[in-house]
Parts: sequence; C-alpha cells; structure tokens
Amino acid sequence: MAAAPLQKRQSSIEAAADLALRKHGRCVTWTDIQAARRVVRSDANVFRTPLLADAGRRLGVSTSIDRLDLKLENTQYTGSFKIRGLANQMQNLPKDVRDGSRRVVTMSGGNYGRSFAFLLCKQNKLKATVVMPEFAPLDRVQLIESYGATVERVPNSEIQKTVERHVSEDNMFFLHPYDDNNLIAGHGSCGLEIVDACPDVDVVVVCCGGGGILSGVAAAVKQATLVPGLPVFGRDIHVYGVEPEGAPKMHQSLQDGRPATCFNAKSIATGLSPPIAGDLTLEHVQTFVEDVVLVTDDELVMAMKALYTCGQVVEPSGAAAVAALLANKIPDVEGKTVVAVVTGGNVSPADLAKFVG
Repeated sequence: MAAAPLQKRQSSIEAAADLALRKHGRCVTWTDIQAARRVVRSDANVFRTPLLADAGRRLGVSTSIDRLDLKLENTQYTGSFKIRGLANQMQNLPKDVRDGSRRVVTMSGGNYGRSFAFLLCKQNKLKATVVMPEFAPLDRVQLIESYGATVERVPNSEIQKTVERHVSEDNMFFLHPYDDNNLIAGHGSCGLEIVDACPDVDVVVVCCGGGGILSGVAAAVKQATLVPGLPVFGRDIHVYGVEPEGAPKMHQSLQDGRPATCFNAKSIATGLSPPIAGDLTLEHVQTFVEDVVLVTDDELVMAMKALYTCGQVVEPSGAAAVAALLANKIPDVEGKTVVAVVTGGNVSPADLAKFVG
C-alpha cells in the first residue's frame, strides 16, 4: 500500500525540478535523466563505476584541495563512459533500425565507435558504419571492425560530409556521438552516481570533446541540487570542462556564442578532437557549466603518468580533468571537495609506453 504514495512523491519531485528548469530550452530535464538512469541501470553492459577516494596526494595535486576523488569511467567494459549514452540511444532507436532493415552510421575518433560497434553490431547484430578521422589510432580501427562494423577513414574536414552523404544517398540513420539528448541524458547517469557517492562534492571536473559527457554530468549534478530530499539539495556545485589547447572547440564556442569548428586539431587527445562542437551540447554548457579550460599535451602526459602511479591506465583524453587540476587551471578549489572524471582507458601498450615510459 505504501508504493503508490512513494511513487506520487517521486513524480512530484521530478515535476518540481522540471518546472524549475523549463526556461532552459532544449536541455535535458530531470525526468529525462532519471529515465535514462533506469535504462543504464538495466543494461548489463554498463557498470556503476567506482569512486577512488582521496587520490589527490598520490597524484600530486595542490594540497589546497581538501579532497580529490576520481570517478573511474576507464573501468567500463568498453573502456570509457561512452557506453552510458549509447545504452540510452539504443533504447530510443526507430523500428526500422532495431529490426535490422536500415543501416546506422556514426562518426568517431575511437571510443564512441568502439561502444557503438560493441552494442549495435556485436550485441544486437545490427548493420553499422563508423566514419573515423585518418589520424584515429589503428588499434581502435581494428577493434571496431572486429565487432562487425564497417570503418571508413577520411580527412577530418570530410567526416561530417561523409556522414551526411550516407544519410541522404544511402538512407542510413545517423546516431550522433555527442549532440543528442538521449545520449546526454544517458551520460547524466554518471553525474547522478557522483552526487550519490560524494554528496559533499563542491567541484566536478570533466573532459570535453564534442561536449556529451560534460553536458550530461553537468545537467545531472546541477539539477540534483534543485531536488528537495536529495543530499545535494541547495548546494552550489561548480562544474568545469577541460579541452586540449590543440582542439579548443567548446572553449571557442563559448566565446563566439555558436558551435565552433576545428578541422586542423593538433593534440594527442584524439578523442577530444571532433571537427565541430555540438549545438545541443553548447546550450547545455552555457546553461550548466562555469567554464571550459585548456590544457597542453605535455600536461596531459603528466596526468597520465600521475594516474599510472595510482594504478590507473588512462588514455590522453581520459586524463584531461586530472591534467587541469595538476596544472592549477581550475579556480576556487581551495578547501573544496573535488571530483575529477577519468573518462577513458583505451590506450595501446605502445602508446602507453611512449607517454608514460
């Protein structure tokens, strides 16, 4: 008999949060994020990743930070956070894709393509094509192909055109790797896990490529502070994004007020180097994120080495949040509890040896 009143209270809380955020246009709502969390929780391919507590001293970050915890998305089965958003995208595929009569296409520098091929091709036997930049690591290309997807490697400036051609001429269904609200809501599950595990969090730091994971985590964390009854209700949690200096799309987009392009990206963080920032993700970042800071490749390598000393194998893109903290580029962290999201660990042994030594 108690289930109905509880369900009613939960619905009232979700409605209150949505009402508070209705002014934010196309951004995902609290209800969207909660629904996506249920999907993610029910998917056996997605893990609730651990929070490595009080890692700051071992990493060598500023002692002014009271506590630094690491959200280890590099421990996901497919090696990165991407599986979260994809699980929710899969739940919302059109019928002609789900029954296998229509091919799916996406674009990816590696991690999204890996999770995409794993879920669609290997797990669900769907037909799919991944358009990748020429500079994508060969080991990632081979892994994606081993799952059953077709890979096309093209110049960075031709990626979007190639996808659009497949959609218009070949009737493929485009599944966007970052600028999609189903995906953003799925990534929001990571933010909810952060506030569940660390309700005293003050600052969250997340990498940014196209902006999907940053948008989802920021939307979830900020909206959770509006929900009465949650431990973070009323807290002033700040969220920062981190991009490589050689691919500063979202940083530039915030300055320009529109999605910026970066066809000549130059960074070891290939996963953070898509040719254009997202339109939806820019709106989320403008709404929920304090700022996007930039890190150098040398700072990314330093972070990879520091994480390795803590037993974490992390790719350059996955180390971006820690890199920003090691380089003292995140403001207002003195005396604060900080969570950095370690987003991926898909690095080949050869590259790991090259970067870490």
